[in-house]
Amino acid sequence: MISEAHKATGSTAGHALAGSSALQASRLAGAAQRLEQCRTAIRKRDFEALAEVAELDCHLMHAVMMTSQPGLHYWLPASLEVMEAVRAWRAAGTPAFYTLDAGPNVHVLCPASEADALSAALQQVPGVLRVLRAGAGGPAQLLPAS
Repeated sequence: MISEAHKATGSTAGHALAGSSALQASRLAGAAQRLEQCRTAIRKRDFEALAEVAELDCHLMHAVMMTSQPGLHYWLPASLEVMEAVRAWRAAGTPAFYTLDAGPNVHVLCPASEADALSAALQQVPGVLRVLRAGAGGPAQLLPAS
């Protein structure tokens, strides 16, 4: 957690602004390719490839938000600190990558075997208020039609 404050512009309003960005059409045009890259990386158990496409997709989404009218700037200095730390840890051999939803808080994904070490390391990053942990959500389930 970088911030617990409510966003000035919520996600629903932000989605409505996406079309005002000159980057949105390009982002959407490449979505199917990025999804296929994710699927391929998962099938091949290629963590590095999955990390690269997930971070790219996150950056593209935030680029659209930043270039919408009005621009939405959710990242805080500590968001960037965490992103850079995760990239450095991965370059040093720790399997981890990040993504952000429409806000300043960074989600760090890693194998369960790395969770304790990464949680401790994240606590040391300047600006991190606290680290929340969650495991995988389990298998997909088909829900009955409503």
